[in-house]
Amino acid sequence: MRKILIFAEQLVTITFLFIYSGTPLDPFITDGFTIKEGDRIIFRLLFTFTYIVTLFLISLRWKKVTYVFSRDKFIWVILVVCALSSFWSLDSDTTIRRVFGLAGTMLFGLYLASRYTLKEQLKLCAYMLGISAVMCFLFVLLIPQYGIGGIGGGDIDTTAWRGIYPQKNILGKRFVLSAAIFFFLAMTNRENRWVSWLGYFISGVLVLFSKSTTSMGNFIIITAAFLIYYRIIPLKYKFMIPILTFFSTICIAFYTWFILQADTILGSIGKDTTLTGRSELWPAVLQMIAKKPWLGYGYGAFWIDQNSDHSILIQTIQWDAPNAHNGFLDVWLALGLLGVLVFLIGFVINLLRAIYLVRWNQTSENLWLLVYLTFIILSNLTETSLLEQNSLEWILYVSAILTSKVSTRANL
Repeated sequence: MRKILIFAEQLVTITFLFIYSGTPLDPFITDGFTIKEGDRIIFRLLFTFTYIVTLFLISLRWKKVTYVFSRDKFIWVILVVCALSSFWSLDSDTTIRRVFGLAGTMLFGLYLASRYTLKEQLKLCAYMLGISAVMCFLFVLLIPQYGIGGIGGGDIDTTAWRGIYPQKNILGKRFVLSAAIFFFLAMTNRENRWVSWLGYFISGVLVLFSKSTTSMGNFIIITAAFLIYYRIIPLKYKFMIPILTFFSTICIAFYTWFILQADTILGSIGKDTTLTGRSELWPAVLQMIAKKPWLGYGYGAFWIDQNSDHSILIQTIQWDAPNAHNGFLDVWLALGLLGVLVFLIGFVINLLRAIYLVRWNQTSENLWLLVYLTFIILSNLTETSLLEQNSLEWILYVSAILTSKVSTRANL
């Protein structure tokens, strides 16, 4: 009976991860796929259901959850800042509603960290992403009108894959994360290693077919970053510093060359140096930030259609941007410099702590935290997933930090 209950709980966890990652419902009820406007009520009901069940599961082991909850304060302080922003928000009702969604999302991350080991968490994510990959291929092969035709940032590519997701950039971002998870499992676990390598390869194929230039670059960088963290950071300083300096010099030289040759390189693959509208969007966003630099517009309030500043921005850039296409700018828009500082303090502390602990005691939890924080930086340079309600990336951010701190504490 106990085994049945454990299996049922794991199945529920995979299902919830699937809901947060993106389900096959997206193609049929979002405006990126159908003629009619997407009715989001089904998603609201699904996410509300996950919050309720998560609270029930947490209540079953509240003592362990309380302990894990207390391991990191900055995660919860930023949630408090989001809630307080309702007092100065452009739309307090929207802010309050979205704060509840963010709280439910973070509670699921807390549940993962308190219920499963890191290995178990990543395996459950791998199962979910493996199912998602199969469905993406099925959509492309069986219903290509839904699976092909990538829309991202205003550009339309009729040959780019989007699979079960609303647009090609989401497919690309999702399987960069998938590649990081499968690569990590392949390098740190001997059990069924060939399955992990297969998952990594398939993830790379999907990133390639998404034709998301940013995702392809992130795929390469995250793979290289893991190898550096895994092999170079644990070395003695007399070896580590020269090697890191060498790699840094190569990266800077490559970046400089890329910037100088950007017109030629991007033009050859049908892209341009505007990063699909972002070079117009970011200056316009900074102008909006300058109007409310200290406290922002309120969590989730700026990108609603009713406020005048949002309308001015859309008129300026001449396309309907859903967000700032940069997670750090979106945090600044929502919470001002206050929110940015609270987030960055917690982020930098955990980043430096992860580097130190990987050198001191290379446990998989600290190594994964370092890899995942790198992924968070990369994925938020041209997209937004920081402090996003109902976001798989934010769930795994919470669970990675808490899991690392619980495991480190246990090993002391």
